[in-house]
Amino acid sequence: MKHWKRGVVAAILGVSMALPGVVQAATHSAHSYSTDNVKPLHRDHGDHAKKFHGMHSGAHQKMYMTLLAEKYTPNSVGEWQAAFKERERLMNELEAARSANSDDPKEKKMDEQGKNDDNDARRARMEQYKQTREEFNAAIESGDAAKIKETLPKMLEQLKSKNERLAQKLKEKKK
Repeated sequence: MKHWKRGVVAAILGVSMALPGVVQAATHSAHSYSTDNVKPLHRDHGDHAKKFHGMHSGAHQKMYMTLLAEKYTPNSVGEWQAAFKERERLMNELEAARSANSDDPKEKKMDEQGKNDDNDARRARMEQYKQTREEFNAAIESGDAAKIKETLPKMLEQLKSKNERLAQKLKEKKK
């Protein structure tokens, strides 16, 4: 009889924690689901999708690659950080140059012409990027430290080559 208060408090606490789940389950089963107000999964993301396109553009990806480099190739962490800073700088400058020249019809024509000029080289480069990315993904999924150590420098070189292409593109935009 002495400890009946603990039992009552425990029971009340248990019921109060379970009650929201029961109420939610009851309200969801009572309503019929319709697809009238469901938003599509894919929608136009506007300009920000162009700005944050690519493998190394997001803060999460930057942190992930830096942490992997710290763990598996500690001597290359500085190179990774420098490459990410360079990429961010280039992307910001390129975006500024694009917005400054967005009204120029000659600029749009040059962009279209540039896309068509090196189509074969672009395809080969993209295929090589894809192959490197697949090797990296396989190494991460397997958890094999030797494979990760082997693919991280390839990923760094890929990032550096993308930075070089961005710098070249920026140089052409500024002309």
